[in-house]
Amino acid sequence: MAPPPPVAMPLGSTSGPGLAPPPMMGGTPGVLSGPSGGSVKGGVLVGFLVTFQNEPSGLFWAVHSGDTHIGRAGSDKCEIGINDASASSKHATIHADPATGQAFVEDQNSRNGTFLNERKLTPGEQRQLHDNDRLRLGSTTLVVKLLVS
Repeated sequence: MAPPPPVAMPLGSTSGPGLAPPPMMGGTPGVLSGPSGGSVKGGVLVGFLVTFQNEPSGLFWAVHSGDTHIGRAGSDKCEIGINDASASSKHATIHADPATGQAFVEDQNSRNGTFLNERKLTPGEQRQLHDNDRLRLGSTTLVVKLLVS
């Protein structure tokens, strides 16, 4: 049985049996979306991407081993969709290896660039991620939370 798809959930959410799930975010640019509609992602949990931008209680997405594609919400090319018109449909990829505890981000020739701690990546360039790094795609900033770093 496949694991459930990644879902953006408000931080501190108490959803569970008998409780309604949190409401999904609207289409406002810069606000992160719910399920991306992309493929189901499995593997070892290596970390999270978190944002408090336009959502004071915060939203997060799980990052699993292997490749995790990030892009504009509604794209079938990504496991993590952000509702940001300035993000490309396939903006960046996170490559994570739980055996080494390392994760890298790679820009996928995005229109507006991928920034790690406000330093722009060149298309195809990979940079190592560390806990609490800031990853900006379009106008959306995500905080990287790694379980092992």
